[in-house]
Amino acid sequence: MRFCRLLAGVYLFFGENKVKAIPVLLSVVFLVVVGSLAVGCATVGDRVAVIENDPRFPFPQHAFDQFAIAPMMPTVKTQEEMDDMVVGLFREILRNDLIVDSNGPQTRDGFRMVFRHFQEEVTHGLLDVSHISTSEAQGYGMLILAYMAGSEGRLGLSPEEWIFGSTSLKDYFDAMLRTVIEFPSNRGSSMFTGRLLGYLEPVGENRGGYRLVNGIKTAPFTRDTLAGDSATNGDMDIIYSLILADRQWGSGGSYDYIGIARAMLADLWHFCVHDTYYVLLLGDWAKTAANPVHRSAIRTSDFMISHLKAFRDVDPSHDWQAVIDASHGAIRDIRNAQNNLGNTNGFLPDFAVRGATGWEVPSANILGAHDYAFSYSAALVPWRLGTTYMLFGNAAIGDSTLYDYIIRPLDDFARALTEGLHLGGLGPRYMDGSPFEWVDPNWFVPPFAITAAAVGADQQWVNTFWNYTPRHVWDFRGLNSYQGDTYGDYIRLIVLLTITGNYWIP
Repeated sequence: MRFCRLLAGVYLFFGENKVKAIPVLLSVVFLVVVGSLAVGCATVGDRVAVIENDPRFPFPQHAFDQFAIAPMMPTVKTQEEMDDMVVGLFREILRNDLIVDSNGPQTRDGFRMVFRHFQEEVTHGLLDVSHISTSEAQGYGMLILAYMAGSEGRLGLSPEEWIFGSTSLKDYFDAMLRTVIEFPSNRGSSMFTGRLLGYLEPVGENRGGYRLVNGIKTAPFTRDTLAGDSATNGDMDIIYSLILADRQWGSGGSYDYIGIARAMLADLWHFCVHDTYYVLLLGDWAKTAANPVHRSAIRTSDFMISHLKAFRDVDPSHDWQAVIDASHGAIRDIRNAQNNLGNTNGFLPDFAVRGATGWEVPSANILGAHDYAFSYSAALVPWRLGTTYMLFGNAAIGDSTLYDYIIRPLDDFARALTEGLHLGGLGPRYMDGSPFEWVDPNWFVPPFAITAAAVGADQQWVNTFWNYTPRHVWDFRGLNSYQGDTYGDYIRLIVLLTITGNYWIP
């Protein structure tokens, strides 16, 4: 684009005597081509990657032509207003949720950074205040940075608000990547450590494991020796973000994004794909776990079919189609059994285990409370599988399972529960649809905006997500509301990117 503008500028400069412009134009072409060959390009696999900071797919993209299923758009917001909502939430995240490694280089080209994990630990009296970030938070952050590249001019950040004089979100992405590289799992894989520590003492200046130094949140990054193995879901997002980065900026610069992605995919396959069932396990620790249940348990929010399709495309060395097929089979096993019990709501449990006849809802907890229910992990299923369905339709897994068993039933349940108006009722549910005592709508509501848009059955229902008025302090605050709940904020932003058409296929 800049090259074309340069040629046009030379041509116009000569006014009416365009003949004089021809040799100059040829010279410009020659110099640009030679310069590009010398310093601007590098061969990566089967394509050429340009070494530059300018994104190839700058926000906003409005890539609806890539969607197999066009989402139903709201009639209460224009596209520009929706894009502004995305930018507004992203701006607040950048202002509040970035932490820099105080033990690392304090320079634009060397600093290490994370998106933080929870900011209100001290306020709520939780014990893990030193956990400044996790694999999941890092994955969300890197996805967001890759998709938001090109939005720098819309953010309205002052020079002082950019860390160490950074001028692009590529700087931030690379800072996140440096952290991933520097703090791998303690199990010997290249995947990111499941949890990262900051300051250990929950007193004084500490607010969730960090301190404010010269306007920058900082902490001495340290791998958690007890929980420093990997988490499959976070690493899948990190790898997918690297594939995005390769498409966005190319892999011929400071970091070979696609090469790093392939190395991590090799470890993901070796450590986290079941040797017999080809499902994704919980982390790089699962195959050798002391508890035999953990050696084959699966997390349903890891059914990221769109991620797996990208993995298959860039890593033919491993059979990622087998993982797609295994995920499909697990979805059918669980939903067939639940439908036979009369639970036709489309829910998947947080975790599933291998039973005598296939994959089933566990009878007890796997890692935490309510693992056998639609809780804080499975709450991401409408987002993950809803996104897959919108991008690829029934072709995602070869039949209508996603729509018939998950997308449409979830949307039907949510609409009936809320009567199309009261979103605050969406929250954790047992498999029969009955609620838990605690409801967190700002976490649970946004993923249902994707299933609503994907089904497209009710314009008023879709509009409700965009112009909802909270009824009380604990109610849903809006798709672009910054709550300081980190995970929830990140999920809301990625949901917004998806239903505004700014989520594109790498």
